[in-house]
Amino acid sequence: MRYASLLAIGFLFVFVFIADSFAQSSETEALKGKVEMLENELKEIKDLLKLQIQKDAQKEKEIASLKEEVQKKEIKVAVEETPAQTTTAKRSADTEGERESTYLTKPGAELAEHKLAPQFGGIYSKPFLRRFGRNTYLGGYMDFQYRASEDSKGNQGFDQTRFIPFIYSDISDRVKLASEIEFEHGGYGGGRSGEVILEFGTIDFLINDWINWRGGFVLTPLGKYNLVHDSPLQDFTDRPLVDQLIIPTTLTDAGMGFFGSCYPTELSKLDYEIYVTNGAFRGLDANGTARFGEVNGLRSSKGGYQFDNYNKSPGFVGRVQFSPFIGLEFGGSAYTCRYDEENENQLTLSAFDFAYQKGAFELVGEGGYAFIETNKMAKDAGITDDMWGYYVEARYHFMPSILKSWSPRIFTDNSTFTGALRWEQVQTAGRDDNFESVHWLRNRITPCLNYRYTEDTVFKLDYQINMEEKDMADIANNAFLFSVATYF
Repeated sequence: MRYASLLAIGFLFVFVFIADSFAQSSETEALKGKVEMLENELKEIKDLLKLQIQKDAQKEKEIASLKEEVQKKEIKVAVEETPAQTTTAKRSADTEGERESTYLTKPGAELAEHKLAPQFGGIYSKPFLRRFGRNTYLGGYMDFQYRASEDSKGNQGFDQTRFIPFIYSDISDRVKLASEIEFEHGGYGGGRSGEVILEFGTIDFLINDWINWRGGFVLTPLGKYNLVHDSPLQDFTDRPLVDQLIIPTTLTDAGMGFFGSCYPTELSKLDYEIYVTNGAFRGLDANGTARFGEVNGLRSSKGGYQFDNYNKSPGFVGRVQFSPFIGLEFGGSAYTCRYDEENENQLTLSAFDFAYQKGAFELVGEGGYAFIETNKMAKDAGITDDMWGYYVEARYHFMPSILKSWSPRIFTDNSTFTGALRWEQVQTAGRDDNFESVHWLRNRITPCLNYRYTEDTVFKLDYQINMEEKDMADIANNAFLFSVATYF
């Protein structure tokens, strides 16, 4: 009985072991089946993903190919429809699409970008232009002065010298208009001895960088000062003597011609202007009296207005300017015309100018020589000899930090002082009341200190030291000047 019980218990353990093994084997088979099924599903997902990636890559290639074709078509259309503008310098001109919006304002922006003095600008580099309406820009300047002269016969007291509005316009991408109207010494009428004139008015037709057309009442490119003569741009109250008596600024003439720029190297630039005009000078009036003379030089002979080509002989003027790099430029110019009604006497003026800037220091200058032909009629009238003049001007800009600390509202980050010194000589020739030949040599040295609250507004203090020689006699005529000039 005892052995039977032990045997039954043994069989029971064996049965349980076998049943358990069988159960574990069934579960393992089930798990293997599930793993295989998951592996198959994962493989299918991987295959689908790989196929999708291949399809996406193919689509991207197709899109890139379509974009490339579209760009090629756009470039081809642009080349066919847009005139080419090529320059080799960094200071290249605008593209066709930019011309309308930037032609009038870009020169001034370039000066500001390179921190260049106004001497390096021109008629389109004014900082004052503001857009008005769709395509018109308005601006102008005004200057006012006080003068105290040692000579009792000289000018004394206050004078509202000039008030000059400007009107510039973008007519289209190729057609531009520029004009200035001058109200001088309070204007004309009401007991005033001033004048109201169109200082210049031109229409430009743009072709490309190196050749463009200009016509109208042209600001004559005889020397650089005539092109940048605005009072707020200059550091002295009076214009240089050579630009008063030999090149009578502002010198304007009716005519037309061409202008443009080219870029010989990456840094250099060459500009030119050339015009045919009515002829700006009348050396003799209707009575045969000389309008050239020792007192006013050539200034009293200006008169080249519309339909005023009184001797039916044209004038020719041209100027070439070369800048080897930013901050240095040289200019040479010439003007020639007949100055008498009989077309027997020729007046030829030549001029040379330069400008150099290094940081806060500037050095500028200009010279002019008038070659005057004289037959017996001209000599009898009092025209006796050639005339010449020049000036050299040094400037230094500074702002003491103590002033900015003391009064930052008056001496701002945009404010500056300028100390300047100008040396100049001019010789004119003519005949006195006794019809004797006279040579008048004017020597002048002028120290100046001015303050600019902003670049557009300047307060000037000058002291002119005149050392004049007229027929070997010295003439003292020193003068103190205070003036204010501002753009608006």
